[in-house]
Amino acid sequence: MKITYILLLSIVMIWSCKNDPEVKEMTAKQQEAVLQKKYPRTNNYPEADQFDKAMEKDFVRAANDFQNEIIAQETLITSRNWVVYNDNTGRPINRNRIAVVTAQVKDRCFLQHLFFQQDASGSKYGETYISDSYGWKEFDCSLKTQ
Repeated sequence: MKITYILLLSIVMIWSCKNDPEVKEMTAKQQEAVLQKKYPRTNNYPEADQFDKAMEKDFVRAANDFQNEIIAQETLITSRNWVVYNDNTGRPINRNRIAVVTAQVKDRCFLQHLFFQQDASGSKYGETYISDSYGWKEFDCSLKTQ
């Protein structure tokens, strides 16, 4: 009985991951277009200043909503805190944070620096979106493991 339950649970988890609308994948045509293009190269792979899985997932979603040239797969949050912008009376208008999204297409790795922003709505902040970006750069994939 236990083995049947575990097997059923495993199948459901695998199926849900494959059918998760949040998990985007590049088509072969998109991959080929990326591989044909010459991107600027960088030898710098940034370090994360903070680790927050929920925020990282939200940033990947926002990055992929912003553009679809290369589908972002991971986020490195490179700013320690949100920077809050206030109006003349001191009320928050919005806040932003800098992060890097990364992607791998076949054996080539890419990164992009992005400004993530949330607009204030009363005492809460709205959905995360991209307020500014610096184009994709290619880097040596071995830098990720150092």
